[in-house]
Amino acid sequence: MSIPAALLKKLVQIPIFQGLTVPEAAEFFEVALEQTVEPGRALFREGDEGDALFVILSGTVAVTKRDVELATLSTHAVLGEMSLVSPGDARSATAVAKTEVTVLKVPSKRVQKLIKGEHLAALKVVVNLAQVMAQRLAAINERLVGADLRTRGGDSKRAELADFAGILNRWSF
Repeated sequence: MSIPAALLKKLVQIPIFQGLTVPEAAEFFEVALEQTVEPGRALFREGDEGDALFVILSGTVAVTKRDVELATLSTHAVLGEMSLVSPGDARSATAVAKTEVTVLKVPSKRVQKLIKGEHLAALKVVVNLAQVMAQRLAAINERLVGADLRTRGGDSKRAELADFAGILNRWSF
């Protein structure tokens, strides 16, 4: 699929695609399919095989897990990104269109071929994905620790965490 240069310039601003040049982005997205999803229809469901990454071009998508809404995503948000590093694994959440949604669907198998061929754009995307996932993991850890400190003796837990942080800071490779 040929994507207009103006859209490619916007796409390379999305964290997972940052650092790609417009020509690299054009190569990466050449296999993307543009799809329109009606309100109430699922892009994918929890437990489905992870087969593609989606970039929302317009509209709003609700992400749920076990019927609990985790997030509402809109224009230029990315979802299904874990399928790029673990193609075929089960989806961990459901994504349903709240409004009419237009997405770019990037098949995981195609990206895996690019990665195996050491394609620069695909490798940049994987590095960016690792950074985004590390940030998400850190945020989740902070939430869990905050919840734990509120429900259990905060001072002793803070001391344990300080000890653990000291161990991590001394870790070397």
